[in-house]
Amino acid sequence: ACQHKMAKLVAVLCAAAVLAEAILAAPIPSADALVVKANRPATSSWQRTQCGGPSGAADIPTQWGKTVTASQQPLSEYPRPMFMRGASVSAADADFGVLRDTGDATNWVNLNGLWEWEATTDPSSVPFGKNLSGSILVPFPVESCLSGVAPKKSADIVTKMFYRLTFKMAAPSSQRVLLHFGAVDWQTSVWINGALLGNHTGGYDGFSFDVTSSLASDKDNELIVYVFDPSDGGKQPNGKQRISAIDRPGGDTYTPNSGIWQTVWLETVPAAYVSGIRVNTSLSALQVTPTVVGSVDTVSYSVLDGTTIVATSSGKPGQTVTINIPSPKLWSPESPHLYNLKITANDDQVLSYFGLRTFTLGNAYSPGHPDTGPQVGIDRPGDDLPDMPFQAASVEECWGKCNVTHMCVAWAFGNTDAGCPLHNKCWLKSSGPATRSDRCRTSGQKAVGPTPMLRPLLNGNFTFLAGWLDQSWWPDGQYTAPTDEALAFDIKAVKTFGMNMVRLHQKVNPERWYYAADVTGVVVFQDAVQKYGGANNDTIAFYIHDMTAMITGRGNHPCIVQWETFNEGDCWQVFKNPSVADMVALARKTDWQNRPIDTDSGGGANDQPVGDVNDIHSYPYPRDPGTKPNKYNMVGEFGGIGAFIAGKEWVPGKCHTYLKADSASKEASLYEGMVDTLIKLKATTTSASVYTQITDVELECDGFLNYDRTSKFDDATTKAVAAANQKLIHS
Repeated sequence: ACQHKMAKLVAVLCAAAVLAEAILAAPIPSADALVVKANRPATSSWQRTQCGGPSGAADIPTQWGKTVTASQQPLSEYPRPMFMRGASVSAADADFGVLRDTGDATNWVNLNGLWEWEATTDPSSVPFGKNLSGSILVPFPVESCLSGVAPKKSADIVTKMFYRLTFKMAAPSSQRVLLHFGAVDWQTSVWINGALLGNHTGGYDGFSFDVTSSLASDKDNELIVYVFDPSDGGKQPNGKQRISAIDRPGGDTYTPNSGIWQTVWLETVPAAYVSGIRVNTSLSALQVTPTVVGSVDTVSYSVLDGTTIVATSSGKPGQTVTINIPSPKLWSPESPHLYNLKITANDDQVLSYFGLRTFTLGNAYSPGHPDTGPQVGIDRPGDDLPDMPFQAASVEECWGKCNVTHMCVAWAFGNTDAGCPLHNKCWLKSSGPATRSDRCRTSGQKAVGPTPMLRPLLNGNFTFLAGWLDQSWWPDGQYTAPTDEALAFDIKAVKTFGMNMVRLHQKVNPERWYYAADVTGVVVFQDAVQKYGGANNDTIAFYIHDMTAMITGRGNHPCIVQWETFNEGDCWQVFKNPSVADMVALARKTDWQNRPIDTDSGGGANDQPVGDVNDIHSYPYPRDPGTKPNKYNMVGEFGGIGAFIAGKEWVPGKCHTYLKADSASKEASLYEGMVDTLIKLKATTTSASVYTQITDVELECDGFLNYDRTSKFDDATTKAVAAANQKLIHS
C-alpha cells in the first residue's frame, strides 16, 4: 500500500513538473493550470545556525532538521488537508490520502523556500523594486536555527522586518487567485506589485487575500511582506515566548518566534466557490453549513466511507444540511474512523472529511472503594479541613473521628516513633490526596460507595483521558516543525506511550498537526494563547481576536473536544469588563460544536462558577482535585519528572525540573507511581490527567523525550510506561 501511494505521489509531482515546464515555455496567458516560477536567493546564502542555546556549545537539531536544506522546498505538503480543492477530487482513481498530502497540482503552488529578508527601522519605506540584503528560509521563524538568520543574543532581536519574493506566474483566465498565509507572528502588511492587499493582526491564525487584480502575467510579480513582532515586549498574547530567553534560557518560557512560521501558498478558485464549511456531528448524522463566494444556487454533498458513497444531500449556500449516515462508524482513540466528504458548487469541487463523535458531560457511576484502614508509614499530605491538626491519643481515635465527621474523606496521624515530630496529631482531609511514604505517619481513607459522578462522555461513554502537555516547540524550527513527518511524530508518540490525549499548550498548531491527530485518534484539549505575564487592558481585544480565530479556524477537527480559555494566573485577572464569564460565554457562542470549556486550567478563575471543568495543577505528585458543582474533575498538570541526558541539553549542565530523577529508568518508575495514584483518583473523582510533558523544552528537562525527540527510555521501559497508561485508561 505504501509503495502504491508513493508511486501515485511521484506520478502527481512529475506530471505537475512537466505541466509547469510546458506552460512556462509557452506564452503565459494561455495557462490551463496555476504555475509559478519564483526567483529565489542563491542557496549558498543560507546556512543553518546553532540549534542550541547561544550561551553554550550545544547543537541538537532533530533527525528531520538535519535534512533541511535551501535547495529543497521545506514543508512542501498541502497545508489544508481538511479542505482540499480541485478537479482531481472526482477522478475515478483518486487516492484521497495522497491528495491530502499533495493537493491538486493544477490549482495550488507552495511558496515556501528562500525569500529575500532584512531587518528595518523604517516600516514606511517599503522596498519596492529593491533587493533585500539577506535571505531567510520560509516558513521557519526568524529566531530558529533553520531560518538562517537567528540572532545570537537577545539584544540582536529583530522586531521589524521585510520579506520579498518575486515570481512569474500563469493561471487560467477564468479563475481567481488567492494568496494564503498559514500564520505570521504578529502584525503583517502585504503588497503585490506595489498595491497594498491588506493588514493582519494575530500570530496564530491564517489569513488570505484575493490577489487576482494585482497580478501581472507578462512580467515578474513582486510580493512584499512587512512584519512587526514585539514578542513579550508587546501587549498581545504571545504564549511562552520570551526575548531574554536567547541570552538567559530557563524557567517555563522560551526563545521567541517572529515572522512567517506557517506555509505561504497560492491557490486558484472559480469565480464562484466554497470558501469554507462548518461541520457538526451526532452519533449518526452530519450537519454541514457552507460559506460561498459568488453566485451559487445549490451546494451538493456526497459522504463516502473510503471510496464508497453512503449518503448524499444538497442545500442552499449558508443553509445547514443534515445528512444521516447509515450503519455509522464512530471516531474514537481506539477506532479513529473518518468519513470523506465531497462538496460541489458550480465548477468548484472540495474534498473534506469528518468523524462521527460527541463529547458531552453526563453522570457515570464511580465504583468507589472500601475503607483502607490504617496504613502505617503512609502519609496523605494536603487538603486539610479547617483547624487542623488536633491532639489525638491514638490512631484509632483519629480514624474514628474521620468516620463521624461529615466532610472528612481521609485522615493522617502523627506516629509516636522516636524522632517523629508532631506525634499524636490528627489531620482530617476533605479529599483523598495522593499518598507518599513517611515513617512518621499513619493514614487512611474512608469507604466510598458507588456514586453518580459528572464525567466527560466520549460518544456517550466515560473514557478516562490520559495525556501530556505539548508545548510544540522544536530545537531547530522553534514554533515550526522541521518537516511534516516530524510534525506527525509528536502525535504518534502519544500512542507509543499508551496515552490517548494531548493538551496543546499556549499555541495553535498548523492544520496538518490536527489532521495527524484526527487520523491517529488522539484527543486534543486546545489552549487559547495567553499573554504570559504583563497583560493589561490593551491585551483584551487581542486575546478576543486570537481565541475566536482559534475556534473558527480549527473547530471542524474531531480530535478537538475541549477548549481552555485561560491558564493559571497568566492573563485572566485583567478581564473585568468583559469578564472571565463573558469570555467563556463567547467561546461557547463561537463554537458551533458546543464543546466543554475549561475556564482556567490550574488558576484562580477555576473557582468561578462558569465553565465545565474543575481543573487543578499539582506538582510534582497528582492529588485529588475535589469536586465543584456542574463540572467534571481533572488534574490539568502534574509531574515534571526529569532525567537530564548528557549531550541532549539546550545548554549543557543547566537543566532544571520539578522533580529530578537520577536516571531515565528512575524517571519512568516515579511516573508509574504517579499513575497508580491517578488510578485511585479515577475511582472517586478524576476524569482526565495531563502529565508535564512530552519533550524537554530548552532548559525545562522534564520530557519523556529529549528536546531533539530521541527517547530517554529503552524499549522495555517505554512498554512499561505505555502499559501503566493503558491500565489507567481501561481500569
